[in-house]
Amino acid sequence: MGMSMYSKRRRVIQGISIAVLLSIPLRFFCFDLENGSLRVFGADFGLSTMFYPMFTIVGLLLFVVAIGMKKGRLFCSHLCPMHMFLEKVNSPKARKSASRPFKVWLWSILFSFLLTQVILSFFQPLDNQVRLMASGHLPIIGIFSALFLGFLGLFVHYQEHFCKKGCPYALIQMLLQSDGTRTMKFANQEKTCTNCRRCDEICPMILRPRFESKTPDCTNCNLCADACTTELGQGNTLFHLIDPPSA
Repeated sequence: MGMSMYSKRRRVIQGISIAVLLSIPLRFFCFDLENGSLRVFGADFGLSTMFYPMFTIVGLLLFVVAIGMKKGRLFCSHLCPMHMFLEKVNSPKARKSASRPFKVWLWSILFSFLLTQVILSFFQPLDNQVRLMASGHLPIIGIFSALFLGFLGLFVHYQEHFCKKGCPYALIQMLLQSDGTRTMKFANQEKTCTNCRRCDEICPMILRPRFESKTPDCTNCNLCADACTTELGQGNTLFHLIDPPSA
């Protein structure tokens, strides 16, 4: 399946987001408890200067929320680990595979461990965690177990249902969206749709894109547009990301 420039750019951003997450367990971005400083890719910020990176992080978070008012659930389709997980386990090939339950568990364990380490390694290096758990340190064992099992439950049992019903960002996005928010539009004026249902099969959120792409559950990932192009030929997709004019 050929990808549009939008989809290629989205893949690059997903790769960058994974690299940023991995930078925490690798201790490129972390809080150094011994020195009481915040480490940001080689630069250490003490208590007197920690304001600067924290202000930048908060600013980036607010920017992501604000841009969602115009571009829709951009965070979900470009940055969210759950969406990347859903793209793996809900792909057409994965859905038809007899080994899908095994793959769900495998990817769930990998993503759960990664996210658990993103949180714990921000404060404690992995080798310290192992040493503390080996010595029977109950607080670190309890925190690790609670985080890992919590994430595992989300990935194994809730999946896209969490994105639709339980995700805090989804709630914020629903409250912030307006008539000027970007949506994925299905347009079939010339009746060229072949009813191949590739758009249904490719949607990681298990939506029917032809009928549900304008709902708050759509993440504007553009996969349905790419699938439609594969069916009808390059440039003939019936799905289009629409930015309504500002009032």
